[in-house]
Amino acid sequence: MGKIPFCDKCLGILMLNSVNNKVIGTCKWGFSKEIIEFNVPEKAEVKEEIGKGASQEIKPLAFPHKCKKCGHDECYICDLGAPVSDESNVYLYQCTKCKWVERQADGSGNV
Repeated sequence: MGKIPFCDKCLGILMLNSVNNKVIGTCKWGFSKEIIEFNVPEKAEVKEEIGKGASQEIKPLAFPHKCKKCGHDECYICDLGAPVSDESNVYLYQCTKCKWVERQADGSGNV
């Protein structure tokens, strides 16, 4: 594979075009020159997929929290972090039964 061709005047990367079986590099300001030492890269090998991946095997864990809508006692939890450095984290609780989402933001103005 060849080197990346740069413009002699503006030092930008040249856009490559094929004209009459020659490779011509042109910059956005109109400068052009023939590129002599440029090889077209070969096609990359396609790797065979081995497995589905670890992220597809992860299941969310249930957290003990009573839903205010249906009274179910399990939920999924998501920590959104602190919106401002002097405030506490914001948590979202999603009921595993009815999918109702509650927000908890203790010690902040985001109640």
